[in-house]
Amino acid sequence: MSGPDLIIVNPAAAGGRLGREWRDRARTASALGLAVPAVMTEAPAHATELAAEAARNGADLIVVAGGDGTACEAAEGLYRAGRGRLAVLPLGTGNDFARTVGVPTRFDAAVRVALDGHERCIDLIRVGERIAINAIGLGLTADINVRATRVKFVRGIAVYATTALVSLVRYTPPEVRLRCGEVDATGPMTILAVHNGPTTGGGFRLTPAADPADGKLDACLVGRVSVLGRLARLVAALRGTLGRMPGSLEVAAPWLDLEFSEPLAIHIDGNATTLAPPLVRFEIVPDALWVKVAGPST
Repeated sequence: MSGPDLIIVNPAAAGGRLGREWRDRARTASALGLAVPAVMTEAPAHATELAAEAARNGADLIVVAGGDGTACEAAEGLYRAGRGRLAVLPLGTGNDFARTVGVPTRFDAAVRVALDGHERCIDLIRVGERIAINAIGLGLTADINVRATRVKFVRGIAVYATTALVSLVRYTPPEVRLRCGEVDATGPMTILAVHNGPTTGGGFRLTPAADPADGKLDACLVGRVSVLGRLARLVAALRGTLGRMPGSLEVAAPWLDLEFSEPLAIHIDGNATTLAPPLVRFEIVPDALWVKVAGPST
């Protein structure tokens, strides 16, 4: 396999820190042997355009410097182009995808993986016209994500824990209907996590059994709970026991349908957007993307 062809850099990652630090990071990467052209994203979804264009023009391995949202956008670009492989330099806020697939969060180690790492083929999740690489969140988690993107002074799980305190009180759950095989559940939605990997938000383990290469999405639906109950469920999410709490429903399947009557806030790997009623399908795309990882392919 050929080496990296392009680095896509999100200067807004980690609250804008990556943009300020990229010159030094680039020097380090070059000294380690990763000396290829780099291009900065200029707006949301720009990484999708850059990755798709590069792949269509013959690029084989795209390196992404940023967080889960940037990796997601680049993966969508490669999916649209129908070709290309992905390597990740995890320099964002949560970096859950990197941990899911086995990319070290230390910069020099991640660079070495991009250059000489093993490869693993993973699934993707399609929701409408969009692609997710690791995690989709609706309800309380989407509300927390929207608030977290406005915080610039902390990183990692701390930013999500801080903004969660506001969302716990202010979030109002909508009525939804979830269908998946023989499962047909109707009621208020406090949380809906639809995942390819086990964690989101820098370590919240909403679907601890999720495997990004098993041909299934893992979902956890939480119905109506009190404000104190919401706090208990966020603690359970940190511990990986959310699915065992009263009022939780877990499914693992190739697809699930969600019906709703009003627009829903959603995050796709941290990228905030809105779903239009009345119906959306979440569907696994098996064996859809090769990614560079530290260990042997599984």
